[in-house]
Amino acid sequence: MKNRIILVFAAAALFFIPSQQAHAQAQQPNRAVIKVNPLSAFALTGSGFLEYAITDNLSAQLGASVSGISISDVKFRGYGFTPEVRYYFSENKAAPMGPYVAGYGRIRSFKLTMDKQDEEGRAYSATYKPIGAGVAIGNQWIFNSGFTFDVFLGAGYNGGNLKVNVGTEEDFDAGIIGDMLLGGDFAVRPGIAIGYNF
Repeated sequence: MKNRIILVFAAAALFFIPSQQAHAQAQQPNRAVIKVNPLSAFALTGSGFLEYAITDNLSAQLGASVSGISISDVKFRGYGFTPEVRYYFSENKAAPMGPYVAGYGRIRSFKLTMDKQDEEGRAYSATYKPIGAGVAIGNQWIFNSGFTFDVFLGAGYNGGNLKVNVGTEEDFDAGIIGDMLLGGDFAVRPGIAIGYNF
């Protein structure tokens, strides 16, 4: 449900906000943007991004995240990195401002634990280290104050195997919410980021 709401919000922002409303974008932006994703807090995750314009049409971005959430007695702790290359295709705006298409990679590492113990007194634990890649489309507005608003929608594939140290795979099944958090197989990547252009 939450992903559907985010998806609808991202689609509306991408396709229904006229570019004329962003008239504050008349200036050429600085080359760097630092941002945070406020929606990630709903999943007890902190994520931030640093983007740098390499040319007038091309930028590189590195995202980093830290997670700590519990779902159905399973505790997820981990971190991740998302390198991304963006191509800005506006004729009258320079990167990192305007509409873009992007290719991204995703490297994450999770430790899963439970309060259960086996006969030998060892706590149930597992690790999951997915690697993935995908594409995204988005738009980034930069206003005269330096405030930035970035909205994007992407799709990608994540691969990885759950390695159970103590317990069974069924013990660590956290349902659809856990699948969304871990991002196995095909995943939709909607989001927003707010930040500052410097």
